[in-house]
Amino acid sequence: MGRETVSLKTTRAAVLIGLATFTLTTLALHVLQPALSPRDEAISSYVHGNHGWLLTVGLIALGTASLALTAVLATDGPGAKPGRWLLGVWGTGVLLGGLFSGDPPGNWSAPPSAAGMIHGNAAMVAFLALPSGALFLARSFRRDPRWKEAAPHLSGLAVATTVSLVAFYASLMPVFIRPGPPILLGLSERILVGLYVAWLAVVAVNLPTSAGSRITTG
Repeated sequence: MGRETVSLKTTRAAVLIGLATFTLTTLALHVLQPALSPRDEAISSYVHGNHGWLLTVGLIALGTASLALTAVLATDGPGAKPGRWLLGVWGTGVLLGGLFSGDPPGNWSAPPSAAGMIHGNAAMVAFLALPSGALFLARSFRRDPRWKEAAPHLSGLAVATTVSLVAFYASLMPVFIRPGPPILLGLSERILVGLYVAWLAVVAVNLPTSAGSRITTG
């Protein structure tokens, strides 16, 4: 087995562990903080409650996993350079979202704190970057024979992430119109994030098989 193959499998495992860490910590916080409504409150609100540090750990794990995946695709992935750059923007935004906490829930009419502004802006850019990158990469995945089996699933998920992004932005509209609290923000964000993680997981799972045809080191 070549060293490149071992490295690729190690990276795939690390990416999947990062995605799983985010998923498990977020689910745990739903149990640990039942007072927060998953329908109405953003995921970032959990950082202010019981065991809120779990969210910080989860976001850092998700951001790191996303950047690791970006590095692999840049080295031996399909074309669509803009797609890889946008995936990197997503990963960086998630890391910033983990390092800078959002403001406590219920303060939609008050000016944001410095950390809250960084968190909010990083989140908005990251949420826009991933589906855009996924759409750029979708065509490259379809044209690369190593991604033949995964390409249809990735294309479908790219469209789904885009639709979920539109729904998420629609839930925020009352903040800019009234101003007032968003509508179904928690639900729309959880659907969005779930689809984003699913897209990342499908890419990660297909890395070894996809890159194997280019590996010649013995």
